[in-house]
Amino acid sequence: MNPVLTADNMLLAALKLGLVLAAISGCCMQPATPPQSDTDREQELPQRIYGLLDKMSCGRKLNASATFALLLAEFLIKQKLRYVAPTRFERQLYYHLLHRMEHIKSRSVEAAATGIERQILESAFKRNVLLLPPSVRYGQLNANGEYEQLAAIYGNVVNEGQPNRTQSDLCMREIVERDLSDCKLASHECLELLTSDAPTYGYQRTHQVLLLYMLQHHVCAPHLSPPQVYELLAKSHCNEVEREQNAIRSLGLPEQYRDLYLEQATICGLFGYNEFLNWRNVMEIGSWFEDEAHDVDKSHDSQHINDLALVFYINAMLLLH
Repeated sequence: MNPVLTADNMLLAALKLGLVLAAISGCCMQPATPPQSDTDREQELPQRIYGLLDKMSCGRKLNASATFALLLAEFLIKQKLRYVAPTRFERQLYYHLLHRMEHIKSRSVEAAATGIERQILESAFKRNVLLLPPSVRYGQLNANGEYEQLAAIYGNVVNEGQPNRTQSDLCMREIVERDLSDCKLASHECLELLTSDAPTYGYQRTHQVLLLYMLQHHVCAPHLSPPQVYELLAKSHCNEVEREQNAIRSLGLPEQYRDLYLEQATICGLFGYNEFLNWRNVMEIGSWFEDEAHDVDKSHDSQHINDLALVFYINAMLLLH
């Protein structure tokens, strides 16, 4: 007797076929389009994720950003599998995605990375990780915070604050190289950067939040502070990020801030805050890729956005139902 062909089964069959063809050809493959059904919304995110993975596998050298995105995406899937029993379809999809990402990393040529970037990538989300139950958090941030005055001066302050790129890399290396035999952070500066409430904007703020996330998910985290401390810091920092996003939206979400907007949504979305991880942002960000498809001149500027979108979409797939 022939098995019943559900929409989920047909989607998985199409995705598996795409992987086989990509492996044979070694170049980009547009994923096969599954049939339309009532479950289109659930299928939309996997399709977008596979589209981004296709771009990564198309002969592109994996720079530090792309490699980090793959490591973080794999970590999110493994964390979900650890705490939430998947359906049969979800299990097949998650393991297929993990296989595809490992396939990309194994076949791709890594672009030159600095010494500190290489040290970070050797350990980040691979060693001494602490898996925590993932969930969506509704209404925990101050969505009505004042942002009009910030919007008026945002272009002047968006690059202000700490950590800068060097400070961020040094602190990240310090975090990922800790282990249970020596959990104490070597420098006070890293801890001060994580806990500072000094005015900080743009990528400086998102880097601060990412560092906090990485420390919270390190096996040393419980030995350094109670869980409530990480939660309070995340809420405080992401409240400020939400204020920035409101300011950016009030400016009409100009193209110059798209990369930053997506980084904000991705990083604070890691903590499950629904103000960032929601279907409105899924659709908004998806529209950017539709614009890019009609403007070849933009393609060379989109690699970092692709890396961020991979993490954002995978997190949305795992948590939004």
